[in-house]
Amino acid sequence: MTRVIWEGKNTRIIIQAGPLAEPASSMSQQVRTCLVGLVLLAFSATSFAQDVHILLRAKDGKTWFHLGEPITLEAACLDSATGHYLLPCTVVLKAEGVSPGSRMLADRIDQTAWEDAQTGALPPGPRGQCGNVDNRLPSEVSDAPTWSEVTLKEPFPAYVGQYKITADLAFDLEMAERFGQTQKHASSNEVEISVDDNLGWKNHLIHFHDCDYDFQLALVPDEEAVGALRKHLNECARTFDEPYTELLHEIVWLKMQVEQPELYSRMLELERTRLPFRRDEEADLQMQELEQARTSAAGDVKQIHNWFHDQYRELLLETGKQLVQAYKSHPELHHNQDFQEDLQSGFESWHDAAACLFGGADSYVSREEVVMFLKEAGRSQKDIAAFLENHKSNLPLATPEYQH
Repeated sequence: MTRVIWEGKNTRIIIQAGPLAEPASSMSQQVRTCLVGLVLLAFSATSFAQDVHILLRAKDGKTWFHLGEPITLEAACLDSATGHYLLPCTVVLKAEGVSPGSRMLADRIDQTAWEDAQTGALPPGPRGQCGNVDNRLPSEVSDAPTWSEVTLKEPFPAYVGQYKITADLAFDLEMAERFGQTQKHASSNEVEISVDDNLGWKNHLIHFHDCDYDFQLALVPDEEAVGALRKHLNECARTFDEPYTELLHEIVWLKMQVEQPELYSRMLELERTRLPFRRDEEADLQMQELEQARTSAAGDVKQIHNWFHDQYRELLLETGKQLVQAYKSHPELHHNQDFQEDLQSGFESWHDAAACLFGGADSYVSREEVVMFLKEAGRSQKDIAAFLENHKSNLPLATPEYQH
């Protein structure tokens, strides 16, 4: 059911209620009903929303920052047609490198995109969103400019260089993320900033001991950062199972952005595709549209899925080899109970992490490979048999989470 409960020249409030159907794939068909309230706030009849201009300026004239230092500017919203300032001016800053070598931090793991890529559910089914939009378009007129401080959020600059800062209305970003509405109601000027590395930020992150790494290292878009994290796989496995599992996710997500940027962009493009959310009587059409969209993207989705699988397998095999090497490097500790228990914990965390991935442990590391690693690490036949009996191939799916 769709009902327009109020409509003006530039404002419309729509209430939709209807089923959200997902065609059967790896999961059975699920139908849920969600009330969707789209409150599209606009300007008064004399002001059109697309004429908003976001004014940015340096706070206290500061345009030079250190890596890791908060980058704060000031913003105000202006109606270009009338020259009036507008409130509320809620904006989000965006940075872009403009000099050679300037690069942004990698993205944190998007849990929804990660799950959809693992299951092959790209593009995702139509997603109804309950409730109103949290942000508002600027609609209150002010004769005097009202400047507000705005601090850049992730992704941040990652290297020394020049960057330009622009802004978008928070309303536009929310509508795009939740409902796939791509219309932009504002433009902004650019503020150029410079970033230096007098704090030795990157070098400080790369050097760490055991599994005690700064979470921001997993966001540095550089092969050197990936290499630093990979060196500590077995140490994280021997510490606790959760840090090791998270490290696997973080390395794979970072590697994709560093080594396969086009594939990464394609994955996010598919994830952010928003098909129409249709009514009860259009459920068949909705299902047909989703099937057609997934069929046309099948080749890319398979490539994305296979890339994830191959990367997890590579890291799991690398961890197994590191655990074996830890055993062989310390023959003097082979009869030390603490050392043996520590190594046993490492193998258990290693196998459990594989079992928590999509498809289970057997799809990444064969039972023969598990036996080989355990044998090379000095496990007896009895211990190996007990390990295989006690550790299942499939455990509940562990989705990535940042817990640092």
